[in-house]
Amino acid sequence: MSMWSKQNQRSNQPGAVRYVLAACLALLLLSVPALTGAAKGNRWKGLVRNVACVKGPDVLLGEIADPVDDAARRQWPTLSAIKLWKASDRKGHVVTVPRDKLAKVLKYYMGDVADNLALPSQLTVQTGGRVIDEAELKARIVAFLTPRSKDLGGDVKFKMLQMPHYVFFPNDYDKLVVSMRDDIAPGRNEIALSGMTPDGKVVSRRSAVVFADVWKAVPVAARPMNRMERVTRDKVTFRRMNMAYNRDVWDGTGGPWRMARTLGRGQVFTMSNLEPVPLIERGEMVNLVYNGRKVRLSVKAEALAEAGVGQQVEVRNTQSNKIILATVVDGETVVVR
Repeated sequence: MSMWSKQNQRSNQPGAVRYVLAACLALLLLSVPALTGAAKGNRWKGLVRNVACVKGPDVLLGEIADPVDDAARRQWPTLSAIKLWKASDRKGHVVTVPRDKLAKVLKYYMGDVADNLALPSQLTVQTGGRVIDEAELKARIVAFLTPRSKDLGGDVKFKMLQMPHYVFFPNDYDKLVVSMRDDIAPGRNEIALSGMTPDGKVVSRRSAVVFADVWKAVPVAARPMNRMERVTRDKVTFRRMNMAYNRDVWDGTGGPWRMARTLGRGQVFTMSNLEPVPLIERGEMVNLVYNGRKVRLSVKAEALAEAGVGQQVEVRNTQSNKIILATVVDGETVVVR
């Protein structure tokens, strides 16, 4: 072989190597699966609900999840149609999937794009029907209570103590009816949650407990009050407090009242603190009237006890000092026959 041939052979070797490397790279790229439009690095975010109803036969992503950001909302017409696992063929059948298992299932059907979904602690799915989730349920209860709370007066705030996380209905046309057995009151209230068909048939019964804080101004003692002391305006002031923790509070109406027991300054007047002032009090001066067949006499007398209309009370005739049993006619008059 000539020297020229050897030099030409050496000059062609780098091109051959480059060709082999290019071919290998092409084979490698062909072996990688093509990514769908939803998984081509699009950074969208979705949120899987904790409860959902599905129609079947396949569970669709749009039936169990919602878009979170603008990127997800733009792609949601496509993303929501992604088919997942087979739905139950039994209408009304409920299945609960814990978070770790749900993550594996979504990964199986969606691949790495499943990482774009935020997952709840568990997903509960019903085949057919409809569901009211916790947020909507709370809103419905508050909407029911708000107009009724106006009768309580003051500032009213509700706290949900106990309520279902969701309510499933077997049919799309079933509706939720919120009701109460008693009128709303400060403190603990029980709410009935009934699932009803359009013709009024009850298909489910649940309940909730709501606590109502009711802040309003109530009467309190402006100074220390003694037993048997009359309650007058100058002895009463007002203070704002939560009626949920102050029951049987006097509303400032009625009377006349007097103290049934002592009360310290700034303490709340409750109905147990008060008693009606009797029509005639002990030591009070009254008109003692004697009605005879032909004679009617009237003299001053001192009441020796308390009494109301129609009751009998002993009085002392201030002229003769005699004690007489008479009947109360009004706040100034007693009669003896």
